[in-house]
Amino acid sequence: MRDGEGLPGEFLLLTTVLIWLLFAVIYIGNRKSKINQWCLICGLFYSVGALKEYLYYTLFPWIAERAPALLDNGRALAVYSVLTAVPYYFATPALFIMALYFGRMELRCPSVFPWISILSFVPGILLGIRYPFPETRYYQLNDKTYYGIVILYNLVFAAAATVLFVTALHRENNPKIKRQKLAIASLVLLPGWFTILTTMPVQFFGVTGAEKAWQGNLLIIVVLILVWFYMVLNDGFMGSRLKHETYKWDQEERLMSRTVDMVLHMLKNQISKIEWCARNIESRTEDGDMAEYAGIIRRSARRMTEFLSGIRENGMETACRPEAVEALELFRGTLSDFEKRYPEVSFEVQCESGKKILCDRELVREVLVNLFQNSIEAMGEKGRLTVRYTEGRGRLSCIRILDTGCGLPGQNREQIFLPYYTTKESENHWGMGLYYCQKVLAAHGGSIRAKDRPEGGAAFLLFFPRKRKKKERNRQHGTEENPGADRGR
Repeated sequence: MRDGEGLPGEFLLLTTVLIWLLFAVIYIGNRKSKINQWCLICGLFYSVGALKEYLYYTLFPWIAERAPALLDNGRALAVYSVLTAVPYYFATPALFIMALYFGRMELRCPSVFPWISILSFVPGILLGIRYPFPETRYYQLNDKTYYGIVILYNLVFAAAATVLFVTALHRENNPKIKRQKLAIASLVLLPGWFTILTTMPVQFFGVTGAEKAWQGNLLIIVVLILVWFYMVLNDGFMGSRLKHETYKWDQEERLMSRTVDMVLHMLKNQISKIEWCARNIESRTEDGDMAEYAGIIRRSARRMTEFLSGIRENGMETACRPEAVEALELFRGTLSDFEKRYPEVSFEVQCESGKKILCDRELVREVLVNLFQNSIEAMGEKGRLTVRYTEGRGRLSCIRILDTGCGLPGQNREQIFLPYYTTKESENHWGMGLYYCQKVLAAHGGSIRAKDRPEGGAAFLLFFPRKRKKKERNRQHGTEENPGADRGR
């Protein structure tokens, strides 16, 4: 059956299924990715247009012919109106939230990001109250003010999302990743802008004979689907090349794992010798300074041994065991070694007594050591380093590390948390310190940010959740499903 001058109902159904398939493939590719999750949500909203037309003009008449009592025209029109309103009110807010994740705003603004996500849907809810979902078709035909509000509402969200997408693409330096990001951005932006710039104005001005102009959007989506699958196949995804590369990668991973085990074993043996020697020197010497230095060596050796044991047990993933840690004690304990090594640096701790951080003590200590060392090197081993701890009103607490150094690198500052990226010319710097810090904060469910200070120097902000997730609590206490499954092995 055909909807007047519109496309055949079978084609609309096929297009709907293709849209579902495409966005499902994207989602399945990485289910944990927030970008993929919201991309799927956008895709579901975009498919509603074709689906409602198929239902109202093809499926519902077929049902009405065979069971008139089951589905009258009033019920069919109400379903049609609801399916029209949902993308009108919520598609562009979903697009905006996806753009926020695309630009990594959850890391840049972790304290306000959850509120932005929630508040993005509030205008749509208010619109649904003012113009109820089941009556959308009535407003479409009889109220131009309604369309004016809807157009303006969607235009604001789409423009904001576009700015975020373009900014994120501009910052991306990897050509392959940039090409993939461009494909995803085009997949969600083009259909949205087509609707805003063509379909809605047509309805607003009541252009005769163009009521089905929105169906041109389906052709755009079909073209984008073809382009997407071409890029997917061209990059080897789901093709024969992927199987070969995966097999090769698996072999290399097994070889690397065996090599890592050998290196870890050797390092732990040598570190244990260092710790033994330091312990003997500490207990036998009568020189107070020598005993103190030996204690520093012993504690550092022990921390290194614990760190290596964590790698051995958990692979390259960062094993995080959060607990309530006294913040002031953690800061002063970590700074004590630096105060002796760098007498020309002024150290200050701004933290109330009794404040606690939910974190893995040793992992966070290593993060602080990395950041303190970076700050001192940036200051030329003299200046002022401040550690400030604050508890936000929301779900996060924050450690701020402030220095009076040269600030962040002017170019490519977005890359400072990437592995092997460094601006230091010394062969002793591998560019893994900030990458490691980011991994630790991510393992805590937090994030790390870096920015220049207006008064000079750099600021590193470490965000930690103030409460543990239920799943993490259960995991640590052995109360997951089937808690005794691994016991007795």
